[in-house]
Amino acid sequence: MARQIRDLTNTTLDDVPRPCRGCVFWEYAPADRALTLGAHDADFEKEAWVSEVSLVHGSAGKVVYVDGRPVGFALFGPQDAFRGADVFPLRISRDALFLAMLRILPDATGRGVGKALVHAVLKEAKARGKRAVECYGDRGWQHEACIVPASFLESIGFRVKREHPRFPLYRIDLGSLAKASKNVEAAVEAFLDNLFNNEPAVGKAPARSNAVR
Repeated sequence: MARQIRDLTNTTLDDVPRPCRGCVFWEYAPADRALTLGAHDADFEKEAWVSEVSLVHGSAGKVVYVDGRPVGFALFGPQDAFRGADVFPLRISRDALFLAMLRILPDATGRGVGKALVHAVLKEAKARGKRAVECYGDRGWQHEACIVPASFLESIGFRVKREHPRFPLYRIDLGSLAKASKNVEAAVEAFLDNLFNNEPAVGKAPARSNAVR
């Protein structure tokens, strides 16, 4: 099984599974979303957003492939690049990389793909000088929701940083993974090896059969 992870660009954007390919839930605030999509289609707006974020902040995400087939993606960056996050009551910390969305196709779970993608996100946070990765979780997750299920985040090691009845803010600290070790990379690898011995289905809540957006 050949596995590859590539940066999210306007080229690899077409490999993001639908409906996520044209979803702009995170990219635009609700009011702007309605106005923007009245003038342009969602695919066009997603491309424009990826171009802008990549130019200003670096890659806006990762796409993972198995034997050349795209099987999942992660969307991340500074919170200011995600206007849809403005409606959430809890703000992302300045020292953290914001993970907006992560999804693995159901038929690709259980083969280390989720581990590889999470590892890539944590490595990206380290490369950008961030101390942590933070993500909103949804305690009332439903099929086709655009927010990662809270139960999934907890299953891969995220811990609640700030409570909320529906959308708590979760965090993984790179420093706490390393503990006394100076080798953060090795600590992240060991952490993920332990978590993914029984790999959860990335992007979907336990006992459900469909991945979220």
